[in-house]
Amino acid sequence: ALLPNAAVRRSAFAPAARAPATLLRAEEGGAVKLPLLLQPNVSIGAGIALLLALVTNRLLTEELLNSQSRADLIAALPAVLLTLKALTDFDITPRDAEAVPLGGAQLEWTKPGLADEQRQTLDWAAGALLDCSPCTSLLVWREGETLLLRGQLPAAAEAPLVPGPLLSKCMAKKNGAPEYLPALQLLPGRVEFSYLPEETQGVLLVPMPGQLGAVVLGTDTQRAFKDDDVAWARAVATRVGEVMACDGTGA
Repeated sequence: ALLPNAAVRRSAFAPAARAPATLLRAEEGGAVKLPLLLQPNVSIGAGIALLLALVTNRLLTEELLNSQSRADLIAALPAVLLTLKALTDFDITPRDAEAVPLGGAQLEWTKPGLADEQRQTLDWAAGALLDCSPCTSLLVWREGETLLLRGQLPAAAEAPLVPGPLLSKCMAKKNGAPEYLPALQLLPGRVEFSYLPEETQGVLLVPMPGQLGAVVLGTDTQRAFKDDDVAWARAVATRVGEVMACDGTGA
């Protein structure tokens, strides 16, 4: 009869179960709330403040002892670590460049005398590049002739396009790799592209594989062409080159 009472007494003095300790607590929505000192804004402020305090103390010390030098070095380590951690935690995203107004006029010109399939392919290429990429100016050149002009171009762009050193180097590549100039205004070689608006910010040169021809794309924004845009332009240039090589015979 005494056993139940003993059991009650033992349970009364039994230690309470402890909840597991948590270092980070998740807020509603799944976000993790960091301790105050680990938050980037607090960390960088604390680190800089500690460094300034150490520098001030060092400058105001009349007689510098070896022990103080060692202490300053040890104290500087956490300050530097806090500052570096804060800088790595900041989500820094470069701002996209803004579009620049281009001079000239909207042109839509195709070389007369082309076969129907060639003309249709050039029209398709113009729509595919102007509508599906950041391209604002488009030229197609092959075998010494300008085949297509589309988009914002100088008023005198219908004059024969004369390839410069950069375009000639691009067309000479056997692997068909394009040349991309993402910030044209910073390059002295921009004078070569007189057939594009003077304010053009970037140029993508895409050769036609196996032929002396290229598709030239200009844009009004620096670093506008991404990897997907370059790959798409290469596919379009390859198709244009294949159709132009048929010379309208359907071969």
